[in-house]
Amino acid sequence: MNLRKLFFLNILVLMLIFGTRLFLCSAAESYHATVEDLSQDKYFPRVKQALINAKSSIDMVMYLVNFDPSAKKSPVNELVEELVNAHKRGVKVKVILDQNVDFSILNAGGEWQKQDKNDALFVYLKKQGVEAYYDNLYVTTHSKAIVIDKEIVITGSANWTASSLRRNQESSCLVKSAGLAKEFLEDFSEINIDYEASILDEERCSSVRLSNLFLQDPSLAPRMLTSRDEAAFDLYLFLLRGFDGNDKGRIGIDYKNISNGLGLDNELNYNLVRRRLGHALGRLDKKYRLINRKNRLFKSPDVILLNYSAETPYALPQEKYCSIPDNYWRYGWNKKLNFPEKYCYFINLYKIGTAGGNIWSDYVAGLSKNFNISKDTIGSGMKGLKKLNIIELDQSTYSWEKGFIERGPARFKMLGLYSPENLMKEKDRLVKIYGKERFDKAEKYAEIVYAGNDTQVIEDIIKKTEEYGPDQVDKAFSLVSGNSFGNPTRSYKYVIGILQIGVGNKEELPPS
Repeated sequence: MNLRKLFFLNILVLMLIFGTRLFLCSAAESYHATVEDLSQDKYFPRVKQALINAKSSIDMVMYLVNFDPSAKKSPVNELVEELVNAHKRGVKVKVILDQNVDFSILNAGGEWQKQDKNDALFVYLKKQGVEAYYDNLYVTTHSKAIVIDKEIVITGSANWTASSLRRNQESSCLVKSAGLAKEFLEDFSEINIDYEASILDEERCSSVRLSNLFLQDPSLAPRMLTSRDEAAFDLYLFLLRGFDGNDKGRIGIDYKNISNGLGLDNELNYNLVRRRLGHALGRLDKKYRLINRKNRLFKSPDVILLNYSAETPYALPQEKYCSIPDNYWRYGWNKKLNFPEKYCYFINLYKIGTAGGNIWSDYVAGLSKNFNISKDTIGSGMKGLKKLNIIELDQSTYSWEKGFIERGPARFKMLGLYSPENLMKEKDRLVKIYGKERFDKAEKYAEIVYAGNDTQVIEDIIKKTEEYGPDQVDKAFSLVSGNSFGNPTRSYKYVIGILQIGVGNKEELPPS
């Protein structure tokens, strides 16, 4: 939100009386408008009535809504209910809420704790079918603004809390101006939305349990990887996804569904797809002993999933398993990741399952031994996941005197799977704000530190360029660009350190 605009409008509230007509001016536009003073006790009744009168749309961006579903007579709840009522009568309602990190609280994993100030409202709105989103966790969206029917703007200092609505000295106003409403809506569209945080747990499909033994037994997944049998690997996981838990281990084979889920129908015709999937089923049966397949004339084969190292029907693992989120398939990552990246993604799932959080540490040599795959495969897979912004990877520093011998383990942080479509929306948003030339340059810099898909880093590079100048930023990235992936200085944190102490003082930074 444009703070200059908010400040100007709040000052106007103190100067104007109800019904005054005037021109609202910004640096770019002037608008003929009607302005109402909503200061103090005028805000609640007027906003409630405006929500009741909404005909086509309500767009709201709010820093804080202190919503308690049990407080039925609260003024906050009355306003919230009018949002829901508007949605039920066909008004398009969209709410963006601020989420922040509480920098005074560290969780068990050493990470800053997320505030839960708007969680109750978010959950309530989502369950009522209202379109609701959180902003970016690390950006404060301090606006308290509502746009109704693309014509009425309500803005000021008032949050939706009992204190703001009943006791505080607040300054707000209602402005009737289609031109100003358009500007506010454009500002709303530039807010960085956290799409993953804006999904309720119950909106996500249930996860798939994958036994740790499948990833570690040399005769199972490691054998598939070394023999490059990605088709069998993908098919087996897809079969697990479709398993309903029946005690017979029976799984239905729908070639069209499997072809679509694995992305084969974009490459091959149906007959070739059936042949490829048939060969993969054969290997899962005879080579890996993960299924029992019986072919049937003119019908799909009869397939029984088997327990590992046994001829008994498959049962869902109750312990020592990792959970594959449905987003792995829903967002198409099973088609986008290469084989080493997939395998390393499951290693991350395995490790966070045993670590009890999303952060874990280990040596590449230890991972290679534990999962029966080469160190090069692990290095390649983890590098790919880092570049895709699915994990964070911090290599331990080491001294030139002691070399790699006493180097500590690498630190991994699981970020989760995101929607590639939403990533493109965020990149388009940055292009709209900063222009394509500045965005493209920042994205290329981000790729140097394996952050080309991290829009927060890309946007920060644009801001750092404004702060330090293009020459200093270019020199800082040039200093790290020649370092290898395993070098801890090949990171955006190190670039920021160079800029903060000055490019010419690189010797003051920690050794690489």
